[in-house]
Amino acid sequence: MTEEEIFHQLRAICARILSVDPARIAPDTDLREELDADSLDMAELAAASEDRFQLVVDLDTAKQARTLADVTSLVRAGAQAG
Repeated sequence: MTEEEIFHQLRAICARILSVDPARIAPDTDLREELDADSLDMAELAAASEDRFQLVVDLDTAKQARTLADVTSLVRAGAQAG
């Protein structure tokens, strides 16, 4: 799966969790600052990513994610470690 494919799937998940239009989410969109994601939203995004991509996301690392590009990189790293 390419990084772009991962991004598009994560964008749909993120839009659902945050109840925003997917068009508002670009790779560099700051999920916390621009879309008001809180720690619970980020934990839900990590859990949904684990379910969708069948991997384990390190929660300490996930807490550092700010953008969807960060989350995409985490998923990609988890898939490669998998």
